[in-house]
Amino acid sequence: MLKVFALLIALSGALLSHEAKALDFAMEDFYLDNGLQVIVVENHKAPIVKQMLFYKIGAADEKAGQKGIAHLLEHMMFRGTDKVKNQTLNKVLEENGAESNAFTAQDVTAYHQFLDISRLELAMFLEADRMRGLSFDEKAFVTERDIVFQERKQVIENNPAAKFFESLNKTLWQDHPYGSPITGLDSDIADLSVDDAKEFYSEYYAPNNAVLVLAGDIDVKTAKELAEKYYGSIKPSDVKNTDYPEMPASFKGRVEMSLPDVKLMRFVKIFVAPSLNYDADKVYAFDLLSQYLSGDENAPLYQDMVVEDKVALNIDASYNGVAKSYGSFVISAVPTGDVRKFESKLEETWHKALKKLTEEKLAQVKKKLLADMIYLKDNPETLAQITGRVAAVGGSLEYIDLYADKINGVTLDEVKQVAEELWQKAPQVTGVLYPEEAEYE
Repeated sequence: MLKVFALLIALSGALLSHEAKALDFAMEDFYLDNGLQVIVVENHKAPIVKQMLFYKIGAADEKAGQKGIAHLLEHMMFRGTDKVKNQTLNKVLEENGAESNAFTAQDVTAYHQFLDISRLELAMFLEADRMRGLSFDEKAFVTERDIVFQERKQVIENNPAAKFFESLNKTLWQDHPYGSPITGLDSDIADLSVDDAKEFYSEYYAPNNAVLVLAGDIDVKTAKELAEKYYGSIKPSDVKNTDYPEMPASFKGRVEMSLPDVKLMRFVKIFVAPSLNYDADKVYAFDLLSQYLSGDENAPLYQDMVVEDKVALNIDASYNGVAKSYGSFVISAVPTGDVRKFESKLEETWHKALKKLTEEKLAQVKKKLLADMIYLKDNPETLAQITGRVAAVGGSLEYIDLYADKINGVTLDEVKQVAEELWQKAPQVTGVLYPEEAEYE
């Protein structure tokens, strides 16, 4: 199920289909006058609800010299307001049986609570209160800045692969905002000021730059009343959209590193790919390509390279099309020996797998991809995550609703064409991480 969830949310960002409606999914959205989009996903099987508030702002929107401000502001959002002071928000929620957390990504920052429906109004009050009422105490800011700085150091020091992946991303994305790490940069974090945080918050934390998702035991009528009650009076902001540069065509880069505490060789190949906002019609073919190549242990990559030829201990492929800018297609593996031999075998397997893909096999892949959606019907937490993230990067409910039809409409030639174009023409980077004692092959 984890594999299914990761595939569906990261790859397509578009899961609710006509099949899902037959399973009594009920999804509707509306807008408040201040621009807040509200999505309601009804599921009345248990008296629980998930509230997720997505801001359409993330690490990719940070200015030069302020890398890390989005994550730092996420921390500050738990520091209190004039009404809810001194880090009491989580305490109040916990006392009322709620699970509360947040995360920062490249394109979005999200805050969420999972709780009994009887406590929803409390959660909505608290979330709406900190949308525009956050306190910026200098001492608290310095404390959180130090925490974020230490988190950044721990990410690098405790995970030897972190430097490797940062180098890969920077080599691939170059001057594109996706090349900056979500954790920020040490030098930038150390120089961030409380005024920087205030400015970022004032511009981007506003109802017209957010998506509110209420998923669970709630109907649209009630959701409208509560959303208007708690969020309706909040004023919008003048939000500036981030400009994303075009990626150079046919760029191919390579990164090889040897680091301490690395026990096994790692291989990663990242391609720049279409997304919901870049050549959106192709995301369905990429969903199917990923599912075909690496949907389970019977898929071609695993069978050919792990089971039969034993050139890898593990291999996986994934596609992320849920992005404001470009998407990405990633192949990751643990080679067993000579990496050049592994790469040669990977290319051979890629093309061989495409030749073996038939109409009948494609129909089976489509059936499995859509059948996996049945597991989502009883999970309001997952549905809140999916619908909110899709909407926050620019997807629409109409787009989501047509997912099954679009998947069923993808032809065999379309899947093979996107696969060949990806391998031959897409900007891409290949990375190899070696154990420290190993010599480059």
